[in-house]
Amino acid sequence: MCRFSESSKQKLGNAVVYIAERARFPYKTEVLKLLYLMEEQMVQKYHVPLLAIPFSVWRMGPVSVDVYEELSDQPLLLEEFVTLKSTGKGNIVKPKVKFDDGEFSDAELEVMDSIMSKYGNLTSDQLIELTHREGSPWWNAAKENNLLQDFKEKRANCSNVVIDFGKSLCDDNRAFYEECLEVRRTANMMRS
Repeated sequence: MCRFSESSKQKLGNAVVYIAERARFPYKTEVLKLLYLMEEQMVQKYHVPLLAIPFSVWRMGPVSVDVYEELSDQPLLLEEFVTLKSTGKGNIVKPKVKFDDGEFSDAELEVMDSIMSKYGNLTSDQLIELTHREGSPWWNAAKENNLLQDFKEKRANCSNVVIDFGKSLCDDNRAFYEECLEVRRTANMMRS
């Protein structure tokens, strides 16, 4: 379980609202995958976390367990931001408020816009395939932990392995990323 300061909760809530307002298919899976892609691109491009939330290696791709749980039933942590509408295909995420960019830097907004313009119209199957691409942080973590075959043969659905977004960065950039991540996590612990 991740702890959220009020600022981090606002940022996560508004990131989910941002996706729900713009995604062609704002189902739970699409929201989870788009959050992951935003985090991945932010780390690769700027060497800092966007949300600083952990993503685990699951068979269907990377999953933030906290967000998964929030979007599986009526939200508690995100109740002021979104509601869920159950359909035959799953839960559609509906914004309750308008997106507020107050918690985001210009670089973060640029990354979010970039991800949505590239991938916001993709289906869950297309996003799962994208996040499973060879060399992605999900794929690398699954491979390093001998999960690819288990997932392929449906011997496992999830794992406790957390994706290390900084692993592919050079030493200096990795150290910077890890420092930023630690600051964010410490702030969340102190302000929860």
